[in-house]
Amino acid sequence: MAVDYIALWNEQHEAANRQKQVWNGGKSFWEDPENVRRFVDRMINSDRSRIENQLAAMQIPAGSTVLDIGAGPGTLAVPLALAGCDVTVVEPSAGMRAALKEYREMVGAPTIREIPSRWEDADPAEVGQHDVVVASFSLALDDIALSLKKIDAAARRSVHLFWFLTLPTWTRANISLWPELHGNEFAAEPTADLLWNCLCQLGIYPDITVEHVEKGQHYLTVEEAVFDYCRRLYVQDDRQREIVTSFVHEGIARTEAGFAIPKASKTAHIRWEK
Repeated sequence: MAVDYIALWNEQHEAANRQKQVWNGGKSFWEDPENVRRFVDRMINSDRSRIENQLAAMQIPAGSTVLDIGAGPGTLAVPLALAGCDVTVVEPSAGMRAALKEYREMVGAPTIREIPSRWEDADPAEVGQHDVVVASFSLALDDIALSLKKIDAAARRSVHLFWFLTLPTWTRANISLWPELHGNEFAAEPTADLLWNCLCQLGIYPDITVEHVEKGQHYLTVEEAVFDYCRRLYVQDDRQREIVTSFVHEGIARTEAGFAIPKASKTAHIRWEK
């Protein structure tokens, strides 16, 4: 019997989403202004080589119309607009859209059209068609078959998807510590190997490039790292805080920019031409 990769994706994503909903009180992680602020700070202050590598890998020419799904604070959308592309973003988080506007104005980028919606809920007529569709680390999508078909239909020329091929550092920490902290297993989002197979199941046969990532999450101080891990792991009492503090102190290392918990990981650039 053939493997139903689409069903596997949906099962894993739904389990991860249920767990997030329980611990976030039914709210999205990105509805919390503190989570948005920390994400934006890291984007501005961290090593930007990953962003530059993504832009170089896509090779989107000036004058192209680009749709950026889950654009966040404009990580790719703003540089693409500066490079002469006509950019539209689909971004559900009001905090992220405010950060995108601030970033765009700070660097003098042209106006970026915004659709304030989850991709799953976006009206195809409002989205329209674009030369290139991009989704960078924003692929925790419901009903993956419908979401991917919608992505493909929105592209005239090409699609570029970036996603985790192996679990990122913070997710591996969650898997390691979650049972001791909360008494059950951590439900991680599905990874890029499954995403690639979902596309093949839909009759889309994309290219894939793998990037090896040596850098872990960076922090200015050890205390900031402890705070971040406690927040991500929903620490609620002193016993849990001691477990997380011990984990951070054992794994953290000094870097030129401060501190990091180094863990090698891999990401994938999945792309196809229309």
